Amino acid sequence: MAIARTAASFASVPAPAEEPFGFGDFLRLLDKRRGLIRNIALAVSGLTLLVMMSLPTLYSTSSVVMLDQRKNNVADLSSVLSALPTDAPSVQNQIQLLSSRDLALRVISKLKLYDDPEFNPALNQGGPPGLGDILRQLNPASWGQAPQSGSGNSEYQRDAIVSNFLSHLDVSALGLSTSITVTYSSHDPAKAARIANALADAYTDDQVATKVAAARNATQWLTDRMHQLAQQVQTEESAVEQYKAQNNLVDSSVGSSLVDQQLAAINAQLVAAQSDLAEKQALHDRVAAVVRSGNGADISQIVASPTIVALRAQEADLVRQEAELSTRYGANHPKMLAIQTQKRDLEQKVGEEVARIAGSISNDVAVARVHVASIESSLARVVKQAGGDNLARVKLNALAANVASTRTMYESFVSRLRATQDQDSIQNPESRVISRAPIPTAPSSPHRLLFFLASIPAGLMLGILAALLAERIQAPSSRRDLRPDLIFPSPAMSAAMMPTVLAELPATADMRAADAVIDRPGAPYSQAVSVLLRRLAAGRSGQGRVVALTSPGADPCKSVIALALARAASRQGLRTVLLDGNFGRPFVASAMGFRGVPAGIAELLGGNAPLSRALLKDPRSNVYLLSAARPLRAGLWSSPRMADLLVYLRNHCDFVVIDAMPVLQAPDMSTLAGLCDQIVLVAHGRAPQAVLEAAARALEAQGGPASGLVITR
Repeated sequence: MAIARTAASFASVPAPAEEPFGFGDFLRLLDKRRGLIRNIALAVSGLTLLVMMSLPTLYSTSSVVMLDQRKNNVADLSSVLSALPTDAPSVQNQIQLLSSRDLALRVISKLKLYDDPEFNPALNQGGPPGLGDILRQLNPASWGQAPQSGSGNSEYQRDAIVSNFLSHLDVSALGLSTSITVTYSSHDPAKAARIANALADAYTDDQVATKVAAARNATQWLTDRMHQLAQQVQTEESAVEQYKAQNNLVDSSVGSSLVDQQLAAINAQLVAAQSDLAEKQALHDRVAAVVRSGNGADISQIVASPTIVALRAQEADLVRQEAELSTRYGANHPKMLAIQTQKRDLEQKVGEEVARIAGSISNDVAVARVHVASIESSLARVVKQAGGDNLARVKLNALAANVASTRTMYESFVSRLRATQDQDSIQNPESRVISRAPIPTAPSSPHRLLFFLASIPAGLMLGILAALLAERIQAPSSRRDLRPDLIFPSPAMSAAMMPTVLAELPATADMRAADAVIDRPGAPYSQAVSVLLRRLAAGRSGQGRVVALTSPGADPCKSVIALALARAASRQGLRTVLLDGNFGRPFVASAMGFRGVPAGIAELLGGNAPLSRALLKDPRSNVYLLSAARPLRAGLWSSPRMADLLVYLRNHCDFVVIDAMPVLQAPDMSTLAGLCDQIVLVAHGRAPQAVLEAAARALEAQGGPASGLVITR
């Protein structure tokens, strides 16, 4: 195509987006700005060399301290402090102790480093300023600060010495072990080794001092507490004895009171007396029964009385004599009468003896009953006394329990005091120095050669950056200027047919270029699409916006631009629909990643599917696609339902992009032109003149002149 334009007429056309900056352009830039790059690289390398030579030489050496998990069974048998844990947080805590200001101050005092000019800045006054002094003076944070030196600022001098000391110290854990590396740097290698070893020794000494102090404090506290408990035991025992005296509580032995013993003894006596009374009462009842029956002779079977036995013996002898005499004499014989008289006398004597025995037994029963009553009275009195004693012993037991508790606590404190005494003389640190710092033989910093070699690529990078900035600041070169004679080499067409150049885009048929609008919005292609969208929006009015993209012939670049334009509009928050108008060969859906279209535009227009089913949502954006499910014949644009569809989309969407068929191959372009708000012609910059002229005339003849031109090259 050739649409001739003069420079003046082309200046009124908006400038297209810039082309991507390629590797060839980068090489040409390096060649063009090689002097600037060389000078900056030499300046950076020279400045680095100057700084490296001005920096003082430092020597570093390290000592290794290991947290020892082994314990001294003698020293740690009753240790006041618990064992030091060796987990990761505990190791970090020990690192903080090693790098603390208090430990640093002890090492400074031990080695008298306050007299060393390396650590005491006040001793450097009057001498030539070093590089560090110059850098501190150039630091804006130090501006306006008053000098803190002199005898009146000893505290500041001490803090400055400690800060300077810690600035050369590095404490770190050694891998996953419980070892800690103490590294110190100094201008003097021997001094670095001496300080590193002094720090390690001060750390282990601090552990011992902490244990000793803890043991002494614990011993002092236990001693004071033991004296308090001893006095408390004495006071409580005195209170117990006073209470026992006030309430007449006397114990004959441990846990046994006199009242309890009396109660037990009286109870035993009562049982014995009641048994004796029962026995005598039974004997009395038996004797009374025998007497009442008149069988006095049976008394001897109950009571073994010698008198009754003798009388019964005499009676038996008289019965024998009577039996002998009865054989010789009659009943009235004097001898027989004398024997009868003697028998009556014996019966009378037996009766008298039985009466006497019965009276004696009755008296014994009465005496036993009185004895039982007396014992019961004594028992009641002792029981009453025991009840009072028990009430009194409730408080006594509470007082005794307090005494026992206090005594137990006192004995526990005494045992703990005996275990902790003299522990300060056998305390061992829970860490040990396993590697003392040697005197270094080579400097550790600065790495002059390394920094100098690193300054060479750094200088080159800075030089290249400066060249890019200079190229960016300068006016565009002739390479980037538009050349209408290359784009439109032939004479001009009529003014009415001359479209406005809206944008200039790379000629690419790869649908992945449309992903750049989402993935790389700052890329040149994405920026050019955004410019095209703004210019289309500036040339339209009304709420409904329908834009159709067409080309003179089959051009896949048009479909890429249509998808990119729709995604750019969606990215700006517009409700966007992309309509694939290549009904004969639809491929935008497959480019979006859809393997098939379940319901296309033919089903929608035929009433076989709703719009919600025919619309496909772009996986990469909020764009909705309306495509054909299969290749269709031309002529759908003339369908009445197509006009209704576009009216609906115009009223409910913010932006509608139509990827239309080529203008020279679409017989119903006139119908499409009447349905669209704008038609954009996409053409290659080196397209034949006759083709572009035919496309422009075809659009004009069908009532839809191109609203703008997008050039691809």
